[in-house]
Amino acid sequence: MARLVILLLCLLALPFPVRAQAPTVAPVVSDRDYPGVISLAVDATDVSRRIYRVRERLPVQPGPLKLWYPQWIPGNHAATGPINQFAGLLIAGNGQRIEWRRDPLDVYAFHLDVPVGVAALEIEFQSLSPTADDQGRVAMTTELMSVQWSRLLLYPAGYDARRIRFEPSLRLPEGWQFGSALETAGSDDGVTRFQPLALVDLVDSPVYAGRYFKRFDLDPGAKIPVRLNVIADAPELLDAKPEILAAHRALVKQADRVFGTRPFVHYDFLLALSDQFSGIGLEHHQSSENGTFPGYLTGDAPFTDNYLLPHEYAHSWNGKFMRPAMLWTPHYNTPMQNDLLWVYEGQTEFWAWVLAARAGLYTPQQAREVLAANAAMFEHRAGRGWRSLQDTVYQGIVDFNDAPQAWESWQRGYDFYDEGTLVWLDVDTKLRELSKGKRSLDDFAQGFFGGYAGEVGVSRYGFAEVVQALDRVQAHDWASYLRERVDSHGPAAPLQGLARAGWKLVYDETPNLAIADAEGDGEYDDFRYSLGLQVAHDEGTVNDVLWDSPAYRAGMAKDMQLVAVSGMAYNAERLKRAITVAHTDQRPLELLVKQGDAYRTLQLDYRNGLRHPHLQRIAGTPDRLTQLLAPRK
Repeated sequence: MARLVILLLCLLALPFPVRAQAPTVAPVVSDRDYPGVISLAVDATDVSRRIYRVRERLPVQPGPLKLWYPQWIPGNHAATGPINQFAGLLIAGNGQRIEWRRDPLDVYAFHLDVPVGVAALEIEFQSLSPTADDQGRVAMTTELMSVQWSRLLLYPAGYDARRIRFEPSLRLPEGWQFGSALETAGSDDGVTRFQPLALVDLVDSPVYAGRYFKRFDLDPGAKIPVRLNVIADAPELLDAKPEILAAHRALVKQADRVFGTRPFVHYDFLLALSDQFSGIGLEHHQSSENGTFPGYLTGDAPFTDNYLLPHEYAHSWNGKFMRPAMLWTPHYNTPMQNDLLWVYEGQTEFWAWVLAARAGLYTPQQAREVLAANAAMFEHRAGRGWRSLQDTVYQGIVDFNDAPQAWESWQRGYDFYDEGTLVWLDVDTKLRELSKGKRSLDDFAQGFFGGYAGEVGVSRYGFAEVVQALDRVQAHDWASYLRERVDSHGPAAPLQGLARAGWKLVYDETPNLAIADAEGDGEYDDFRYSLGLQVAHDEGTVNDVLWDSPAYRAGMAKDMQLVAVSGMAYNAERLKRAITVAHTDQRPLELLVKQGDAYRTLQLDYRNGLRHPHLQRIAGTPDRLTQLLAPRK
């Protein structure tokens, strides 16, 4: 029925507005501080069984009480609080057990009645970290861990998270070290005590700890320090190559050139280098959580992941200091509204790519190849024909369990990140064009995201404020300009900014560096821009089929097994040769595939050879792309 409605709307060309999520009823919260300080003690020493043990002491008054487990975690863009990993809840007062009841309409809420004479509750429970990736994010191993406080507490309902104070402490395995934006208050008998702080600041200040730990000062002598705190599977992974460390120091300097001031008291990158710990990138105001390949600091990891730390660092300005108004909530059990994620995440992704290039984390050629791969992806994003970029901001809610999609190019995914890069490249080059090279998105960033140096605060904005800030840089009808780009439907890729930058997307037989880099990491072979296929190295499992591609039209689908090419057992080289031969041969490609227990031979009528995306200069035009990616002095 939904597809029929969409089809009728398209045929009749009926105009209809793109709307954000319906406003929710404002939650009722007290305008007073919660009385007392909540003691939170976490024991994270059970690393072999991956169990965090939690004890809370919560000041209370007699009567009904509702406790919440955090549900809407900032930066997740959906209700992702892992309530399924929460277990063993026991609540007592004056040594006597108090029964609790889960809310039947809100499984994150727990109700109880506090007896007369009870001034504090003793609460204990466990947070059970997944033991394998198929259970969720692995956050604890025998060598390292992350401590995300949002997974490790209950808090009283009815109060603003800024007005509930916690006094946290943490016990780690003996000999382990840690990094965090938290301020320590002391250490007793192996337990680290942290300074009391508001719930909102506690949740925003995770801890990374490990058996093997090293801290790097990325701006020695700075009044507002920036540090890189690294945990790893083995000590040799902490030996950063001088040129890689220099690029991270350049990242800090180049971010200063873009944003102008540092809206934090200090900043701590938290970086896990591991093939056991799940990958992650999550922003916080004075720190960020980053999990990536073991060889990241030694130069043995794919270069395509070099955008990760620039992305999370840029979020301190875009997302934490300056925040879309609908993403600001009084606590963690009020739904957030994602209407401006194409600014929050899309422009951050743009700056991550730019900063990686300016800092030297990408070479100029690598930066161009990353952009070419991105442009090609959206040139083949058939789903742009029915689903706008604006609608993809709800992807985290639509796809709440983050399950792999059968037809990603048709269904679309978290496209507000990468297509957002193309949108903001478009805006940058338009600013340069209109101002005759005098102004760019750098000027917007300093004026819009520049905060109070050395202070932590939050300013909220809406679409109108973005438009006004752009207009202050360069007069133009930015409201219409932006809405056209985020609300419209394809089918063409949004490549106007690329053309205005003086480059165009082309295809040839030479592998794209960024795609080849990802191929080596992800263990797949990429034929998306010829046959429309991505095939895993192991046993030829089909990872992806592009909608309406030659492979799609032949009847192929994700998770089939590619068994043979022209009668010979499948391997990537044989398929490459077959594609090349078919360029001049009149016979179609013949592929033997297996789906379940059934085998079929498919004919692919494709004769355009191997195709990999690259950028090519447009003769006689200004090279605004090179200007954009050049380091700022």
